[in-house]
Amino acid sequence: MITKQHGMVSLSIVSVLLIASLLFSLASSKQVYYQIKRAQNTILERQAFWNAEGGLECAFTELKQKNIKPTESAFSHVCNDLAPSPALMINSYPAVGEHTEYQLISRYSSDGSIQEINKSIGYGGGGVLSTIETSASIELTGSQHFVPNKTEDKASDGKYKCKSVVSGGTVNYVASISGTDEHFFTVDSTTSAHGGGGLGAPSFECNSAYLSNLFDPAKPPSAFSITPVKGGDILENETVDVFKALFNKDISEHASVREDIKNDTVGIVIGDNALDKTSGGWIKNCHTKVDNAYKNGKRRIWIDGNCALTGAIFGTAIESNNDEAVQLIVFNGVLFTKAVTYFNGILYQYVSTSLDVLTAWENLFNESIDIGVLPGSFLQSHLTADYDQMPFLAEGSVYIDGGVGIDAIGRTIKINGSIIPSYNKGKVTKHSTQLKWEKGSWHDF
Repeated sequence: MITKQHGMVSLSIVSVLLIASLLFSLASSKQVYYQIKRAQNTILERQAFWNAEGGLECAFTELKQKNIKPTESAFSHVCNDLAPSPALMINSYPAVGEHTEYQLISRYSSDGSIQEINKSIGYGGGGVLSTIETSASIELTGSQHFVPNKTEDKASDGKYKCKSVVSGGTVNYVASISGTDEHFFTVDSTTSAHGGGGLGAPSFECNSAYLSNLFDPAKPPSAFSITPVKGGDILENETVDVFKALFNKDISEHASVREDIKNDTVGIVIGDNALDKTSGGWIKNCHTKVDNAYKNGKRRIWIDGNCALTGAIFGTAIESNNDEAVQLIVFNGVLFTKAVTYFNGILYQYVSTSLDVLTAWENLFNESIDIGVLPGSFLQSHLTADYDQMPFLAEGSVYIDGGVGIDAIGRTIKINGSIIPSYNKGKVTKHSTQLKWEKGSWHDF
């Protein structure tokens, strides 16, 4: 009997131990299962993150290779090498329109895991940051009303620190011999009744210290003639490299920029064939070549040498949008325009120290038949030594909505009153497609 009782006790103890062991095993199994599921979810979340992150890199590469912006129809919004659509989608903010900065938004969703990553991208080096920007000194003459770049900087009164002229040398005003009521004037919303750009009166107000009114005290204008004022909107003796600002490359690399434009679907190079030029370096019928290029949708136009343009080549009005903005480059040559009333975009001109500008103007008259443009009010008898400092001449008023950049180191260029420029950042940077990650992005080393 005692033996049976001992057996029962032993069996009970063993049973309890087995049950305890089984319960412990079951608990451990649940814990292991939980840990496994948690690890699987973590892996899925990381995979989703990596796919979303990879989507940004994939989109960046596509935009760079296609030389486009994320709001253009050519952008695919997908990256099938990483994941199929709609699991991975890449969009942008703003979602429409021409801009210089965008937020790329990559969203990956699969098996319940969702990851969305945003990073900033920017286009170009910013281009010119004032209405006219040049490495040369500037002599302003005639009656000129500039609409400045309002900039993003504000003075303590909340008004803008505007920029109209940035020069690598000095900026001076010289009245014309026969003109009256002449001055250089910075136009903002408070002075718009006195003048404006191609789009009319500007809506912003410059701080009073950033407004200029230059004139000859011996020939004061009828309005705003208390005393000449050179305001903070005019910057002198600055380090200026317009080519670098536009293309993010040194001028010594101009051949690669030229090639980029040549290979662009909206780009063209004119004057690359020596047989198409006169002995004086003027492109024969340059106006016809540029006119045809524009009509065929070319908006990045590189001109090698001297060029004369006439007529409404670039349209018949200043446009309110940036769609037809032109990037016009005149490389190591002079530019003559006759009745080219409107220009939307950025006009860039490179003038080497060795270019004989005066001789180029003389050849405009001597070779006018081959050039295809005969000046009207501009006569050969007008030519003096001063014209060696005038690489750009306009016969008749030219409204420029965008900006003007001239690299002419060591020269003093003269800008006459026929040129009526207004700063427009959107048109300046329209074709600045040097894509880069912005500061604050993961590529901000």
